[in-house]
Amino acid sequence: MKRKYTLLVILLFIGAEVTFAQLSDKDWKYIVVREDVVKPSMTNDYEASLTDLRSFLMENKVHGVKYITQLQDNLHYTHITTVKKLGEFDEGLSAYIRGDKKSAEFDLIWSDLNETIESYSYYVVKYEDDLSYVPDDKVWLEDAPYRRWNYFYFQPGTEKEVQKLISAWKNLYEDKGISNGFRVYTGVIGIERPVIIFTTWAKNPRDFQENIQKNIELLGEEGTILWMAMMQLVRKVETVEGWYLPQYSFVPE
Repeated sequence: MKRKYTLLVILLFIGAEVTFAQLSDKDWKYIVVREDVVKPSMTNDYEASLTDLRSFLMENKVHGVKYITQLQDNLHYTHITTVKKLGEFDEGLSAYIRGDKKSAEFDLIWSDLNETIESYSYYVVKYEDDLSYVPDDKVWLEDAPYRRWNYFYFQPGTEKEVQKLISAWKNLYEDKGISNGFRVYTGVIGIERPVIIFTTWAKNPRDFQENIQKNIELLGEEGTILWMAMMQLVRKVETVEGWYLPQYSFVPE
């Protein structure tokens, strides 16, 4: 456990070169996720602290910090950052957390935020560009804020077979000219494995359901066969819904 924790600290606070809207998916590599379990009675206070933190980062022009915030239907808030490579890094949020840079304002904000959460965790996933299908080439932020995360946990040793099935699934989507897509991630650190995470997006839940129905009709029997083949390898499925929250995200120009 200590080794995993140390690696996460390195990724998050020493060498994170982060990017979002200005890059295409092909520039993504790893996604670092902080998940906060917020006390239900203190969600307003938690969001107020996120607002204060965002204002602090903007006013102080803190470099090397970018994240997008999402709310899940289980009242877990996630803050995600893309990581390209490791390197020396002394600026950013870490300097305030470590105390290298002194700020009474930041200390108060960070203390208030910690008061509102039951616990937090970090995990790392890898973006699988070759398995993802994104026909509109969008980063899906403000224009499609609704999210659906499907976690498919597979039998150990089936990873290669699963990837072949997902690749066939992607090819079928392309052949049928389906207009809405999916992004695929695999677990790396801090998450139960083997796991494939499918992320889909839409304007709202109704739009999402309409897209699903259209896709089922277009994919037809071929889609059903591929889906059933993949389900033969699945040992557990978890589905989470939620929303992208631009008002609490920090993605400076």
